[in-house]
Parts: sequence; C-alpha cells; structure tokens
Amino acid sequence: MTDPAGGSEVGPVVLRMLQRLAEAGVGPARAESRQIVAHVLDVSLGDLSLAELTGRLRVSAEQMHTIETLTERRARRIPLQHVLGRAPFRALDLSIGEGVFVPRPETELLVERALELLSERRAAEQTSDSDRDDAAAVDQALTDGTRRDVAPRRLRVFEAGTGSAAISLAIATELPHTHVRTVELETAAEAWARRNIVAYTDALAAADSTVELVAGDAIADLAVASSSLLPAHPRSRAQAAAQMTPGRPVAESAGTFDLIVSNPPYVPTGDIPLEPEARADPDTALYSGADGLDFIRELVAPAFAALRAGGSILLEHTEQQGSDVRMLLETAGFEAAQTHRDLTGRDRFTEARHPSRH
Repeated sequence: MTDPAGGSEVGPVVLRMLQRLAEAGVGPARAESRQIVAHVLDVSLGDLSLAELTGRLRVSAEQMHTIETLTERRARRIPLQHVLGRAPFRALDLSIGEGVFVPRPETELLVERALELLSERRAAEQTSDSDRDDAAAVDQALTDGTRRDVAPRRLRVFEAGTGSAAISLAIATELPHTHVRTVELETAAEAWARRNIVAYTDALAAADSTVELVAGDAIADLAVASSSLLPAHPRSRAQAAAQMTPGRPVAESAGTFDLIVSNPPYVPTGDIPLEPEARADPDTALYSGADGLDFIRELVAPAFAALRAGGSILLEHTEQQGSDVRMLLETAGFEAAQTHRDLTGRDRFTEARHPSRH
C-alpha cells in the first residue's frame, strides 16, 4: 500500500520483493528480500520486523527504486553479498564485490579453532615463562620495589590466499597481540582485502594486532619465509625461485609462525558448482587440479618448514577430502592430524601440529 505523502508500507514491499526472488528461483527468498529492504532503509532486521507489524516505517519513492534495482540484480542470481556490497563474518562487516571469494559461515568454525589453538599456545608459553622467571621476578621486585607485567609474545600467523581478508581480520581483531601475514595473488581480491584491512584500522589498534597484506603467490611467499633468504615479495613461484639469492637478510626465518591457516581452492576442476552464485567466485579461489588438492599438496612442505616447533596448520576442504589431507600433512612430517566437522556434520577442515622439536 502506498501513501502519496508518506511512502509505501514496509510489509507489502517485502512481500513484493519476496515474490520476485521466488520467481527467479532464489531459495531463501523471504530472508533475502528482508535483508535487501533492511539494507536500503538502514535498519536492523529486528527493527524491520517491528516495522512490518506496526507500519510505522515507510519506504520513500527513492528507497523503493533502490530496493527494486537491488532485487532485480539478485533475481539475476548475482550473489546477495555482491548486491549489497557487504558480507558478515563473525563480528566483521566486510566489503565484498566482483573478483573476490564470498566468505562462508562454515569458515567461521575454522577461525574459531584457530583462536583456540593460538590461545592455548599463548597460555602454555605464559605458564612456562612464569615458572622459569618467577624467582627472578621476585628478586627484581625485592630489589627495586616494583613488579613489572610483561605483555605476551606477539603470536605470528600466516594465511595463504586471503580473499577479502576475513580470516586474517577475525583472528587479529579477536586475539590481541597478534601479527598476521596474509597473501593474495589476484589483483581484484587483493584490493578488497586492503580495503577491509584499512576499514578495521581502529579495531586492530585496539587489539594491538597487525595484518600485513602481501600481493603475491602465497606458496612462493611461504617458501621464501621458510628459507634463509629474502627476495622482494614474489608474485609467482617461479619468481620466488629466481630471487632466492644466498646471503640476503632474513625477514621471516624458518620456524617463524605459530599458525598457518588457509581456506584454499579445493574444488576439483571437473566439479563445476550448479548454483550460479557459487560460480560467481573467482576460479582461482575455487579450483585446484583434478582432485582439488593441488594447492594443499604444494603448501604442506613449506608450511612445515615455516612453523615454529609445536605450531599448527588448519586447512579447509570438501567433505570428501579429509583423509587425503591428513595423509598429505603426515607425509610432510606433521603430527596429530585430525579432521573437524561443520554444523551440518560434514567434514570441513583438518588441523595438524608441527612436532614439538625441529
């Protein structure tokens, strides 16, 4: 219903958009129509629900035009995140668009496990440091009458293939005193990542964390990091090999990282997704050889060399790849490989640990 003076009621607008999306074959048509309307009106979904009941919120002609335009884009099966230009990920609200992989809710579980592993590592180090330094601290306090609280060691994380920087930003903003080195090869995706990192400058500062974005090939960068060599940031593995000149100073020497994490390309090249939305993601973020494991296969050896003793690796994959990923990790020298399931009960990611001693 439209009031010439006050605009359209929210409820009928949502219903019209729902019908258009349903006609286009969009599965969650009601949920997505409400997200589009809420986005344009700049209200929460809760406030939108209240407006649907009370009729107090009106939709102007200009807002109606925007809602219809966005709904038509979504009806063409453009991903909702691209339509809205935003994607939620844990506590983050990320900028998303063409040329970058859309972060999925299941990857939030990968981040949750990463935070657990890093927190456990920090707690173990602090306990060890406390036991070792307790007598010295007491002596120092008796000498100068003070007790100094020492900040925890800055944990170091490497993410291979960052996309929108969702994983890196979630880790760095949620776990204080963390440095994440994150690498992206594709120019378009790297631009989205940089935009998101800049947007969370204040949150990173509040956590005393940093995210270092490198434009280049993640495996080449990690291979260099695990050597005693420092080329300029390589954009390809061939460049990395060509630039490995003996005698250059070390930037990230072997055994630098506490955690290596990746949501890599893992779709077999023959398994083209049926959903148009999934096909909107960049091919380089999806496909990785006949069995989908080429990227992981090349990653595990330099990852093993670059991890600190007792550090961990976390890799997302399809539900069919868990056993193969565990075998690749164990062959590379990792221990305690185990696969975790997502909320639907499907195998989703695998973790493994570097031996406690090199």
